[in-house]
Amino acid sequence: MDVISWLVPQSLVNDPKKNTRHRGIAKSLLTISLVTLLMFVGMLLARGRLPAAEYALFAAAILTPIAGVLLIRVTNDITLGLVTTNIAGVVIIAVWAFLTGGILSFALPGFLANLALLSIFGNIAILLVVGAVMLTAIMLLYAATVLGWLPASFAAAADVPGLMLTAMLGSVGIVILAGVLVARDRALVKARLLSAQRAAEQSSRAKTVFLASMGNEFRTPLNTLIELADKLHNDTAPPPSAEQLAAIDYIKAVGVHLLGMVTQVMDLSRIEAGGLKVDMEPVRTDQIIPSCLSIIALKAREQGVTVVDACDSSVAWVVWADRALLTQVVLNLLSNAVKFNRQGGTVTVSCQPARAAYLRIAIADTGSGIAAGRQGELFEPFARLGAETTASQGAGLGLAIAKQLTERMKGRIGFQSTEGLGSTFWVELPLAEIRPLRT
Repeated sequence: MDVISWLVPQSLVNDPKKNTRHRGIAKSLLTISLVTLLMFVGMLLARGRLPAAEYALFAAAILTPIAGVLLIRVTNDITLGLVTTNIAGVVIIAVWAFLTGGILSFALPGFLANLALLSIFGNIAILLVVGAVMLTAIMLLYAATVLGWLPASFAAAADVPGLMLTAMLGSVGIVILAGVLVARDRALVKARLLSAQRAAEQSSRAKTVFLASMGNEFRTPLNTLIELADKLHNDTAPPPSAEQLAAIDYIKAVGVHLLGMVTQVMDLSRIEAGGLKVDMEPVRTDQIIPSCLSIIALKAREQGVTVVDACDSSVAWVVWADRALLTQVVLNLLSNAVKFNRQGGTVTVSCQPARAAYLRIAIADTGSGIAAGRQGELFEPFARLGAETTASQGAGLGLAIAKQLTERMKGRIGFQSTEGLGSTFWVELPLAEIRPLRT
């Protein structure tokens, strides 16, 4: 294990994103220590023996970034480490400047290192806190210079130009090296992200092919099973007993349920793969909604739910949509409204203008509603909300498919729900025209 890897908190070693960020911070802080050490060696060679105060300041400037790296490793808190390190760095440079000329000191370029570290890794909070400390230090140095509060500088006047050159070169070197290190790490992260994206896309394509293949493999035997159940049910030689009829009906119901789930999975797979054909045309809602209501009527009666058509029968709303897809969406929402309703409840379908040139088809139920904490999951694939409180079964794909189909028709889907009172799901589609019907 290299030194930089050891400086990354062990809990983040397997997290590529955080691992890379911690490595970048560690490299940048160690770069500051290294460049400061080189400046110290250069000054020793150029000036010989240094004052004791300068030895102490160089030691603090070299060790502070290293201490910051260790603090981040121990606490796993980047904000704490950066704030502590930067404030300590500002204080060290401010003291150095106070002892060597105040606002005119050769030490002031050292602030560049702090600014570079803040601009690369700092968030808004760090920038505000450390920036305030830095501005305060600069104003105090200015006041001390103007008011004559400065002590005699331990740097000889003849040495100041050389010291300023060294300070500027060191500060620029820190900024450039830190920038290069960060740029290299970002390039590495970008390459990893591209690789992960390609792998995800390949996996998605493989999933689509697999689902399509397995869907067809399942649908054929399931259709055969349903057909055989029908044949057995209608067989009169000899006629099946009541117990056998019940078993046959159960087999058929299970087959129909499984076939519906397989069909939904295949539908979602086809939509995600971009294989769904959408034929947009003017579609009259008074031709879609009544047919959907008639299809759902038997299921509603079985569950003791009353279905009400509240659309204005004197107006034919015409929307731009795919006839088959719109029927599928409305049937899906009606099925859910009945499925998750209460015994003796009501499902109400209404049509009304929505945004400019849009029609809203709303389906309201009197069920138990949806908990506020789970409403964000509604349109996610395989999110089976309500499965824990009802006997209803399903793959949790209906609303996800309805959302995809609605958006493919350039429409919107949404809902309002109050826990304990019921829910209203709605679809908004572009209006083609509003046609009054003769009475």
